[in-house]
Amino acid sequence: LAAAAATMAAAARAGGAACKPEEEVVVNEVVVNEKGVVVSQRHLTKPTASNPAPTTLPPPAAGLSGRHHRERIVTTMIGLPLRGKAYMAGRLKRYLEFFHGFEVKLFNVNDYVRVPGGDEKLLADIREFFEGPGNPTPLLKQKHIASGRFAVLYATDTYTNLASMWSGHSKWRRRWMADILEEQVQAHTIFIEIQVDDSTTHRQEYMDRLERSRGLPPGSLAMNIVQYSQHYVTIQGDGSEDDLAYVKLINYNRKVVTNNMMRTFIGSRIAQFLSSVHPYRRTVYLTRHGESEYNVEKKIGGDSSLSPLGREYAPRLAEFAELVICGGAERFAVVTLAAKDVGELRKRLSKVPKSGQTGGIFAAGIWEEGDVREGMRLVRMQLGYSAPFEPVPWTIDAAVERAKTTPGPLTLIFIDGGLPSGVPGMQEDPEGGDPSPQICARLWTSSLRRTKQTAQYIKHPTIRLPGGKVWEQMSHRIYRNLDEIYAGDFEGFTYEDIKRRAPEEASLRKIDKLGYRYPRGESYYDIIARLDLPIQQLETFHEPILIIGHQAVHRLVYAFLAGVEREKATELSIPLHTVIRLEYDGTGALNETRFFLGPTRLDEDDGQRYL
Repeated sequence: LAAAAATMAAAARAGGAACKPEEEVVVNEVVVNEKGVVVSQRHLTKPTASNPAPTTLPPPAAGLSGRHHRERIVTTMIGLPLRGKAYMAGRLKRYLEFFHGFEVKLFNVNDYVRVPGGDEKLLADIREFFEGPGNPTPLLKQKHIASGRFAVLYATDTYTNLASMWSGHSKWRRRWMADILEEQVQAHTIFIEIQVDDSTTHRQEYMDRLERSRGLPPGSLAMNIVQYSQHYVTIQGDGSEDDLAYVKLINYNRKVVTNNMMRTFIGSRIAQFLSSVHPYRRTVYLTRHGESEYNVEKKIGGDSSLSPLGREYAPRLAEFAELVICGGAERFAVVTLAAKDVGELRKRLSKVPKSGQTGGIFAAGIWEEGDVREGMRLVRMQLGYSAPFEPVPWTIDAAVERAKTTPGPLTLIFIDGGLPSGVPGMQEDPEGGDPSPQICARLWTSSLRRTKQTAQYIKHPTIRLPGGKVWEQMSHRIYRNLDEIYAGDFEGFTYEDIKRRAPEEASLRKIDKLGYRYPRGESYYDIIARLDLPIQQLETFHEPILIIGHQAVHRLVYAFLAGVEREKATELSIPLHTVIRLEYDGTGALNETRFFLGPTRLDEDDGQRYL
């Protein structure tokens, strides 16, 4: 094993044949792209003295099943304009690539509309995508090729798309598409129709954002919908199109109608995923647990408790949850002053607010510590480590006198922005002011001790909603699917321990971090498999959500949400004591912000870098 690992490592360094990304494996006339085989298992497929007739193609690994898929599938998005079809196509592509290992290509039909012979060219491009250029393989044998490829058709301008045979806007054109793809490409067609009730609040916000992003006057996009609806024929429920495979998404994940989708595994997964997706605004907050005892010792795995620094992070995260996630603040900064610097605090504060703000205490001048900017509002103070955070008095004199009583370092929290009518948790404004409304939000953690301890100070007030409904704020949901990668025999080891005790295993993992499975433990592919359902549930939410998790798991969650390739996910940096905010607006844009909450660790190496 050690020799095999060394050989593979050398081939990887030299760019040798063992690691070429596009080689094909042929077994019993079935052709599989080399990417369908886990790299760290390839040495097991070579003959040895003890195993002269090895299994040349191991069973599909979790996360690579798409590479072994033999059926060619073309999915096309149809429906009235401005239904988020391009966004939904992109999410489907991301899901199939990330969780099932498919190679997915998006075809924008608008790219072919004004091209001479555009319809024929699109068909030729689809065929070339599945077969490769100049492929001589006879059609009857092409069904044995497990290409792992999947095509998605969509249109960025649905109205212009009417001129194309690939528009799918009528029964006749849908029939033509299904027949031509079956005859010419040996491909199965799936239609995804999106129907939306324009009266919903989320829908109106989405339309407003699209008009602003395109520089159009309010209400102008509604005319395109009216004009296109005169030509569009929905998929019929009278039996005339029952032989087609389709999914109808009515108000996205509110109601779903499927036809001929549950006969295959991938068809059912497509239907299930798309029934979770919507193009409306949503925000995801990711953070690792506070520093744990095993982080201090640089050990991996286990179920250790928080260290003293980790216990300091927990209340800071609770304040962040209340002020930013639930309170709507845009900027959040934590700064810790030594006791000797408290006397200078008065010079660094002001009662003069920034334009648009009223009342309170604000940062003055330039703060070298933390991310404090001039004009940010001071809302919390902590008098010494391990003390609870408390609201800030309303005057500078009272705040400074209170700060002077600290027995140790003074920690201050500043925010910028937020919901109108005050700031939650501040002392009462003598000039009046209503308490700030709260944004309904969610909280997930893994089942491990360190994540639950990190969440222990987050508040769960009850919010009364219109219509008599009740919402438990940040209701704590615990999911074992979010647990850290299980290192099996190496649980509780440092990476130096692994290198010393099992150098061959360390070598295999170095060349294949994504596919390597710890002895009697897990691989990143195993985590991908168990994240499938939580991610689908995450896609359904409109409310912001905070997920307190772990290094390896959050690498994958972040990678999926941010569009990072799986192969690069294993090297992503998810630092301790940091919150990552990912904001989607439904137009495909993603805005990322990172908040370092502290406390600062003296040793930035937490032993998880190579996890």
